[in-house]
Amino acid sequence: MAKVKLPEEKARFPFNMIESMMPMYPMIAIMGWMFVGIAFLVGLFALAPAQSAFFSDAKAVREAAEAGSLFVNANVTSHVIEAWVPQFKFLGLGLGLMAITMALGVIAKKLRHMGMTITAHMSSSFRKPMPPVPGQVRWFQLSTVMGVMILIGTLIVGIVLATGVVPSYWNHSIANVLNQAKPGSALLAQLGVVKSFHFWLNPLRLVGMSFLFTAITIALTVIIGTLRQQAKLLVGFFYQASS
Repeated sequence: MAKVKLPEEKARFPFNMIESMMPMYPMIAIMGWMFVGIAFLVGLFALAPAQSAFFSDAKAVREAAEAGSLFVNANVTSHVIEAWVPQFKFLGLGLGLMAITMALGVIAKKLRHMGMTITAHMSSSFRKPMPPVPGQVRWFQLSTVMGVMILIGTLIVGIVLATGVVPSYWNHSIANVLNQAKPGSALLAQLGVVKSFHFWLNPLRLVGMSFLFTAITIALTVIIGTLRQQAKLLVGFFYQASS
């Protein structure tokens, strides 16, 4: 019996780029671990000492300290780190979930190739046409990209805040300047940004994580569906060959 080679469907742009990246999931997982590790080190060696320095004296002393003092600098450092490190950490977690999704995509692709190999060795009288690539494949690929893009966007926002309004606001004496801000002043406008971005930025990064968890779920359904199709194919081939 001659072996028949069945051509695989070529993915269109941008899915061909996504599929070419899927075998790189080990490197993406390592990158995610590195991001989380860096976030831990920043918290250990920068955020924790800054908090300790700021709370090392009475509240009245801390709030009366002028710009450029140890207390003000420690307070600025704490708020700047809190603006970007959580976003950086969640991007690392997102890369880890992306690696899982890509690994599942590689498994699904190998299962499809295995089904094509088995079908190619069947007699032409028993061979059935290969089903098209499931539509769920494109959905979990898009969901993965969307989740990572959202997490990258939150990190960019965090960096912009950490290099702009956050240090600009907190680099003042709390008692003598910040608490004395008048209605309509630039300080109160900055305070509005500083106190409000957590309420939308934190849920936004959770939306990105939700896209990644959804992608993993869809990828698992693709693998389950592929295994069922192959089992059905082999059972049908067995009954046809036996009869």
